[in-house]
Amino acid sequence: MEWNFSTGIKSLLFEKLIQVTTKLGDISYRMFQGVITSADTVFLFKEFEQQSKKEIRVYSKESNTWFEIESDILKPIVRSGDIRRYTSKPSVVALFPYEVKGVTATLHSESEIASRFPKAWKYLKSHEKLLRSRERRAFDDNLWYRYGRTQNLGMWEQSKIMIPYMLTTLAAYPDRSDNFYFVNVTTGGYGITLNESYGSQLYVTGLLNSKTLDWFLKQVSSNFRGGYFAANKQYIEQLPIRTIDFTNPEDVRQHDQMVALVERMLSLHKKQAEATTAHEKTNLTRQIEATDQQIDKLVYELYGLTEEEIGIVKGEKQQ
Repeated sequence: MEWNFSTGIKSLLFEKLIQVTTKLGDISYRMFQGVITSADTVFLFKEFEQQSKKEIRVYSKESNTWFEIESDILKPIVRSGDIRRYTSKPSVVALFPYEVKGVTATLHSESEIASRFPKAWKYLKSHEKLLRSRERRAFDDNLWYRYGRTQNLGMWEQSKIMIPYMLTTLAAYPDRSDNFYFVNVTTGGYGITLNESYGSQLYVTGLLNSKTLDWFLKQVSSNFRGGYFAANKQYIEQLPIRTIDFTNPEDVRQHDQMVALVERMLSLHKKQAEATTAHEKTNLTRQIEATDQQIDKLVYELYGLTEEEIGIVKGEKQQ
């Protein structure tokens, strides 16, 4: 891919980073977008309350009323704005009429949903007419309650890195066991599974959350009002990745240092979310900022940035 930039942006720093031979796309097994329901007002619930371990009370935008639905048929959805660097919290749940095994999603039969999830089935039946009429009645058959597209349905319940589509700062969250889902692209983003022989998931997460790769993305991405940028696949797959030679002791040291720092960041963000006093939150914020600076410093070393180039990344020097 060729990039066309103004003289000011096409700096020596950009040239150095673009010449890094390995890109995020090269070390990714899969880079997949969110699932598509084709009936979000029926399947997605932005307002919900945990009633018990077995049931969640949800507000249906389509029906303009509340329903109780079994927890085991609902999935946690992360929207683009729910992901920050090293942290994420779902703000939506989705009725997901599929069974996921490995990376394969199989649609439940009508009888299975009716017997295992009777409240969910009652809810779906109340919207049968709408679901059958989707896309000029393309869903007017025995599988009328299925999602609009089958791509990527089984990809989300595995360890992955999540990158939101719309952002002001490049952000990555390593979803190791949360099994969070994205829905659509523009309101969600991409899930990424890695070939970790080049560097572990946490190592790559540290690179992605650094000021260096944030700066690079903003040189190639589309920008929008309000300081937002689009993390399209065509852009994020070009992010330069400093790979690790695991036979090189210095590389291993830097890799392990990054992993330890990212683990610390994940722990600090979790503690901050659970903090109950202003003093706790302030103290944790300071620790997060200090750890973030250590990660950025390590990335500068990994990519061999000069003091002048570091100043450009930090916005301290003109490009």
